[in-house]
Amino acid sequence: MKQLTIGLDNINGYLSRRGFMKSGVGLGLILGMSMFSFGQGTGSYKIVVVGGGFGGATVAKYLKLWGRESVDVTLVESNLVYSSDILNSLVLTNQLEIDRLDFDYNQLSYVHGVNIVHDHVVSIDSENKTVSLDGGAELHYNRLVLSPGIDFVDIDGWNPEKLPHAWSGREQTELLRNQLEMFPYKGTFVLRVPSLPYRCPPAPYERASSIADYLRKNGKGARVIVLDSQPDISVSPDMFKSIYEELGVEYRSNIEVISVNSGDYEGKGRSITFADSGGEEETIEASVINLIPDNKASQLIFSTGLADPLTEKWALVNPLTYESKVVEKIHILGDSQATAQPKAGQMANAQAKVCADAILRLLAEEEPYPHPITTAGCFAPVTHSKVNWMGQSWRYNDVSEKMEIDVAQTTLEPSEENWEPMLKWASNLFADTFG
Repeated sequence: MKQLTIGLDNINGYLSRRGFMKSGVGLGLILGMSMFSFGQGTGSYKIVVVGGGFGGATVAKYLKLWGRESVDVTLVESNLVYSSDILNSLVLTNQLEIDRLDFDYNQLSYVHGVNIVHDHVVSIDSENKTVSLDGGAELHYNRLVLSPGIDFVDIDGWNPEKLPHAWSGREQTELLRNQLEMFPYKGTFVLRVPSLPYRCPPAPYERASSIADYLRKNGKGARVIVLDSQPDISVSPDMFKSIYEELGVEYRSNIEVISVNSGDYEGKGRSITFADSGGEEETIEASVINLIPDNKASQLIFSTGLADPLTEKWALVNPLTYESKVVEKIHILGDSQATAQPKAGQMANAQAKVCADAILRLLAEEEPYPHPITTAGCFAPVTHSKVNWMGQSWRYNDVSEKMEIDVAQTTLEPSEENWEPMLKWASNLFADTFG
């Protein structure tokens, strides 16, 4: 445990706002543009960015870094701080204080000159190129970037205030952490893995083993069950099956959740009803149910007409620019867009740089960069002391006009030695996005 203690001490230093490393994440792999010179004068082009997560904050920052005074960039985000879902499994197992994953927008405003507006978007008028806000303001744009994250497909009987997904937002992470702290002896924990595509493909499997180890170390004698919508573990199945066998995790595949009983706020009456591949139904009563529903694009994507709710869960984009294929001059980043690239924080950060570069080129009446490369890597604990890593890169194929795998998925064996690289990786990503 000595090495683990060192790692936990270091995380406070690595994740402090003043301790950020400013080297950037994967920038050299994507493009090399440092500044554009164009426009009719200072702030002649107005760009509005909606959503202050890894995609939105990064694109706002790099539009100003590269566009300088030629662009006026406004970031609309309802929350005063962004609470990262990256590393939130450490919060769930009480290895990290949640405020270490909170990031404000002061650097984007004071250092980079991004206009920060904390408000909700009411509507978008793509014809007149305006964004209407709940507070009454109307923002005009030459280009609009949407990075609103994900929403969830509802499940019969589901109340997220009782059965947390903990897949987005500080409150949900705190709720699941609190339920785990109150976990009864010999109780049952159920985690539901959604259907692909969903945010961060390995994360549900990592969370299940991490929580199983946490409950084991706290002497809870827990029964831990993973109900997977997939026919098999979708990422590194042999590795996770080995970990599950060691920890006594029950893994079931090809599961369709039919309904849930969210119970009361004290945890009584919680249950989940599901069917296996043969159609046989079963109900499991559980002390804690981490219900992760299927993911879909944010409601803002549908209300703006960027995705058809009857046929599409995501917004179709041109991956050279991330401009919508439905409505011109609106770009979509991160979890809500429909390319084959994984939905993950580092991927949104990489897409944001491609998008920023493309927007500035388009405003300068130039062609987009033709060969973008994006990367997605992720460190995450799989037990109390061991950390997993996997990564992949994608390149634009001008024949298929799609982003395709450039470097196949690579993994590192879970190890205590990965703690230090995990903290540095997270620090660099946070700094590159919010610093």
